[in-house]
Amino acid sequence: MAQEAWKPPNGPGLWGDFLEYLGRVAESERVHPTTFEYLVHPRRVLSVALPVRMDDGRVRTFRGYRVVHNIARGPSIGGVRYDPALSLGDVAGLAAWNTLKAAVLNLPFGGAAGGVALDRSRMARGELERLSRRYMAELVNLAGPEVDVLAPDYGTDEQVMAWFMDTYAQAKGFIEPAVVVGKPERLGGTRGRADAMAIGLVHVTERYASRFGLALEGAKVAVQGFGSVGRAVARVLHRLGAKVVAVSIDVGGIYDGKGLDIPALEAHFDREGTFEGFPGEAITNAQLLALSVDYLVLAAYQHVIREDNAEEVHAKVVVEGANVPVTARADEILRERGVIVVPHILAAGGNLVIGYFEWVQDLSEYFWDEQRVRKQLKSALVRAFDQVEAYASARGLPLRCAAQRIAIQRVDEATRLRGVYP
Repeated sequence: MAQEAWKPPNGPGLWGDFLEYLGRVAESERVHPTTFEYLVHPRRVLSVALPVRMDDGRVRTFRGYRVVHNIARGPSIGGVRYDPALSLGDVAGLAAWNTLKAAVLNLPFGGAAGGVALDRSRMARGELERLSRRYMAELVNLAGPEVDVLAPDYGTDEQVMAWFMDTYAQAKGFIEPAVVVGKPERLGGTRGRADAMAIGLVHVTERYASRFGLALEGAKVAVQGFGSVGRAVARVLHRLGAKVVAVSIDVGGIYDGKGLDIPALEAHFDREGTFEGFPGEAITNAQLLALSVDYLVLAAYQHVIREDNAEEVHAKVVVEGANVPVTARADEILRERGVIVVPHILAAGGNLVIGYFEWVQDLSEYFWDEQRVRKQLKSALVRAFDQVEAYASARGLPLRCAAQRIAIQRVDEATRLRGVYP
């Protein structure tokens, strides 16, 4: 592995997690030193000041980022976050994980990520549009369907992607829908995008269940996170016959050992904005993580399971539906205790796969029906899981280690074939 990795100026953030996990693979995998040199040094790191005129006439400056991590296997792709706690280290880490995610899913992309440090809830719609357009204006000459493709992430949505696409079109003088994915269907977005990440996670979990005999029907499941992904995961698992015994948001959750009525809970939560008043026992997030369940789905945020609480996890299988919810040291503790972890670069790949489908459709100007999208999504994720599981079984490895090795091997192969320029 390279002696000196790139260091973000304001702390490692998720980049530090990437390096720590990568170091494990470096100890056992025969990968060319040049590949590791590329992996620990992002290809392009952009930090920009974004002056925006607010509705009250003041000009306020926001800090924006875009990191392209690696393009050995194709143009980069990655989401844009609007998050007040966003740091350059987090953006670099997200970009790096997208490199591995695209590789393990065998998609023709490298990894990128971006975002702006802001609290979206405190901005008016016009302010948000002006900021979004200003951010995209800074990337006009650095983005494109064959260069770097932007996607939605935490704090952004299809409307923001539409503003990005239009800003790019105004600057270039022509419409190029494939510069972004996750946009409205009427502007070239794909059918079947709704809940793609959650449905993809369920496909991977179903495949695990069928291969290892831990059936989803009747299984006890806890879902940490009741946002767009967690809700959809709970809904689909409930429909498949799983017993979803607990869900939570940041301030706490609700538990019922007999299983929650998820459709009724969703309706209650939409109406009240809280779990209070719904049949069940109020629990903390810490209590949810410690439940004795078959499957624990982590669909909230990073570093949920750490060295200090990994001993308290009593799930048989942990499924990562967020980026790096389990730290490297916690991962070791879980493995020593016999807890299986399905890694996020595999389980949380649905959005990247659906983004690839949208990109392909935009470039060909031929759009698929939803049935085809859903079928191809399942096929891509099941195929990736089978490859990872076969690799892990043949070598006696955990799923995470196998997934990371496969991803790095594919990046390594592309790097070797392309060589170093000049």
